[in-house]
Amino acid sequence: MHKSEPLNRASMWHWLKGTWVDRSLLLLALIAIAISWQWLQQNLSGTPMVHIYHGKNLLATYPLNTDLPIHFQAQGDIGISEITIDQYGVRISHSSCITQRCVLSGHRHRIGDILACVPNRILVSIQGSQQLPLDAVSE
Repeated sequence: MHKSEPLNRASMWHWLKGTWVDRSLLLLALIAIAISWQWLQQNLSGTPMVHIYHGKNLLATYPLNTDLPIHFQAQGDIGISEITIDQYGVRISHSSCITQRCVLSGHRHRIGDILACVPNRILVSIQGSQQLPLDAVSE
């Protein structure tokens, strides 16, 4: 019988073939990507704002970060939905729909989050205050 040889575990440097210049450029590119991502998140998001819609109609806009709780009653197709904005974020605290899935979904606090009461046609979205510039393609 032959003795089995121990597994040769290659280091990370073995897999990153190339010269030290190649490795340095790769590291610099990764650092630049991370810094760019953080800059975009900080400069494009702005102050988070809560937008409340009934269908396509904008009913109200409030800042997400408030000291005092805000209670807004939105009239929907089948009744009133109460939206609460407090220190934890935004939530639909009461709705006249049967399933109550919108109420059970809880708080949202990140830019891009959406709450919806589909039977009542109420939509709550959190957006950054600064909009991305449009170009000729996206207009």
